[in-house]
Amino acid sequence: MSRATPADATAAKKPRGLLAKFFGHSAVRYLIVGGLSFAVDFGLLVLLREVFHWDVGIASATAFLSSLVFNFLVQRKFSFDSAHRTHVSMIRYGILVVANTLATVLIVQLLTPTVLGYMGGKVISTAAMTVWNFFLYQHWVFGKKPAHHGAHEHKHLLAEADGTQSLAPDAAESTSAGEPERIRPESS
Repeated sequence: MSRATPADATAAKKPRGLLAKFFGHSAVRYLIVGGLSFAVDFGLLVLLREVFHWDVGIASATAFLSSLVFNFLVQRKFSFDSAHRTHVSMIRYGILVVANTLATVLIVQLLTPTVLGYMGGKVISTAAMTVWNFFLYQHWVFGKKPAHHGAHEHKHLLAEADGTQSLAPDAAESTSAGEPERIRPESS
């Protein structure tokens, strides 16, 4: 009978194989979710325009906005594993939605009378947004760092304020001269 070591646990958490490594990248997951969101958006646009004969601007805006709830929820957890507070991300996402909606309607309206038509306009607007949204999602909307302290961090901060040593596993070790080095306990 073999016994698992900490190195085994670490190796188990790392992606195995080329395929897992490929899908482990946030840009790949972002594109997958974006593709699914685009399918919902584009399909609804065509349905509203061709079947229900809605005005192209209203159909475009409605289809775009309808795909956003799915996109927000899945991008937040699946693509970027966001630690930001949900309401902060939602506000930032909402601001970006307004900008993207205006850009979508403008591009689709401008390209509808051309050879590209409303469908080509939709493809072009989506391609442009794909690029700028990835960077905005990653660095502004969802980010990687938590926007607030959890209970664990609050205990750490309170212990430091009292002058007691922190036992929080995520406490940073001190390297400044004259300060004692904090010892991290082994997690079980």
